[in-house]
Amino acid sequence: MDTATSAPDRPTDRTRPVRERLEAGLAAAVAEKGLAATTIADVARLAGTSKRTFYEHFADKEECFLALYRTRSGELIEVVDAALSPGAAPATVQLQEVARAFLTFLTGDRALGRAHVVDITTVGERGVRARQEVVDRHAATLLRMLEQARDAGTSVRRLSHLEAVCVVGGLNEVALRAVEAPDDAPLDDLVEAATRFMQAVVLAD
Repeated sequence: MDTATSAPDRPTDRTRPVRERLEAGLAAAVAEKGLAATTIADVARLAGTSKRTFYEHFADKEECFLALYRTRSGELIEVVDAALSPGAAPATVQLQEVARAFLTFLTGDRALGRAHVVDITTVGERGVRARQEVVDRHAATLLRMLEQARDAGTSVRRLSHLEAVCVVGGLNEVALRAVEAPDDAPLDDLVEAATRFMQAVVLAD
């Protein structure tokens, strides 16, 4: 599907708080034309508000994008958490479900997924700090999953936080390939590769 024609089909709910509407407006604009080409006028128009109102809430486009990035990152963590079922499924199955949930979320809208994975690195020091915060949160989620698996009797390695960060980094690299693939490209091979990688790292011999 062509994102340039699909983005306007997602109207902003004007009953939502203004900051949420501005984030949604930015998301729609990014899906339509990419972050670099998006203007504050685009965001205001798609949010159903004015540029003056935009500047009452955000200093610039980058600050709005960072807010959107944190919002989407929180949603992604919720999706990954929902895929976990400690004690109800083998760790190998849970790792596969985590990989699928992670990649499916980011490819649900490939333009937004690309902004999440790639464009965050173009926002200078603020983007670097925001990305590091999110990676740390994903690493903490992975460590929590491993602790739950251990409590359920699964033999897993005890990873340090930095080692968990390395695993998340590998998933982000797979995500980059996923969002750069054609819209109709299946995720199965990428999910399988990410799953095997995580199994090799976290499961004890």
